[in-house]
Amino acid sequence: MKNTTYIHLPDKIREEAEMLVEAGLYGNMSELIREAVRHHIEGQKMSRVDLAVELYRKEKISLGKAAAIANVSYDEMLDILYLRGIQPRFGPSTKKEAETELEKAKELLK
Repeated sequence: MKNTTYIHLPDKIREEAEMLVEAGLYGNMSELIREAVRHHIEGQKMSRVDLAVELYRKEKISLGKAAAIANVSYDEMLDILYLRGIQPRFGPSTKKEAETELEKAKELLK
């Protein structure tokens, strides 16, 4: 699945980016922007576990999704949450979340 994201760059940044492309350092503007975003993400000090915990704490993701982001088992994610003083939520909190979890479960069973 291909996603497209549109961004607006201030003129100064766009001009500098275009010069990098014109100099042949990047094949095109999309390649430059992908590399810049990848570099920024890799440079973040927040670990995948920290990211998963924060998204879970803000109720943006489920426990299973948090475990997947953190690349740990469900039980390990529970331990991480408990150690950080976060009470896990069990079960979906909305109908949409329940439907999403059901679809993901069906995909896993295929």
